Amino acid sequence: MKLQVLGCAGGIGGRERFTTSLLVDDTILLDAGTGLTRLGVEQLARIDHVFITHCHLDHVAGLALLVDAVQGKRSAPITVHATEKIISSLKQHLFNWVLWPDFAAIPDTEHPALRWKTVAHGATVELDGRRLTSHPVNHTVGSAAYLVQNGRSGFLFTGDMASTPELWTAMRLETKLSKVIVDCSFANADRELAAKSMHFCPGSLIEDLHAMDDRIEFLIYHLKPGQEDLIMQELKAGGGGRPFRALKCGDVFEF
Repeated sequence: MKLQVLGCAGGIGGRERFTTSLLVDDTILLDAGTGLTRLGVEQLARIDHVFITHCHLDHVAGLALLVDAVQGKRSAPITVHATEKIISSLKQHLFNWVLWPDFAAIPDTEHPALRWKTVAHGATVELDGRRLTSHPVNHTVGSAAYLVQNGRSGFLFTGDMASTPELWTAMRLETKLSKVIVDCSFANADRELAAKSMHFCPGSLIEDLHAMDDRIEFLIYHLKPGQEDLIMQELKAGGGGRPFRALKCGDVFEF
């Protein structure tokens, strides 16, 4: 199983430039931020499934453009997986014929470019030997992390989040988990802003992870532009030797 990082930035204009989008084996997408713009039409047309963690614009802007780009170039619709709350919000606020057409009805409801599939927290979707399990996280209502496994190994993509002890309790039971891609958006000086916007800063992330196995590598994403070096310095200074590494656009991992 191959994971390719198309976008991982916490905003535009910074070092990584592209917002959140992770590609698994060319056919599965985790979030659909501006990182999708790095792909050509043929690559976009290979994407069969999109799993959305939450519906903030930096994670879904590319979804609207994706379905438009591949409409008429695929024999089957793209399936978008998310919790019921996230799907409802995307239908109401994005694919509403005001901000963007409803591609679940284009070219018609019998042959749509997009179809929705609800994934409840705790549910697992199996796709050709890969298992994606949704876990609740503390961010906007309905937000989800995804544990992605292939029988040999796996990784966790938290999406954006603040303190969620229940997630780490569940992950301690996952013996094949080797990497965690986790949000750390702000430096410690902005701890109040991080808490208000339901994100981590280094201090709050380290507190949340205290019981996790040290063997797991934590890949930090969603760093705010201009704060990348400071956030990583604070993580390494306070992490007690835990292996934190900044995720980068273009990173590729094999599981």
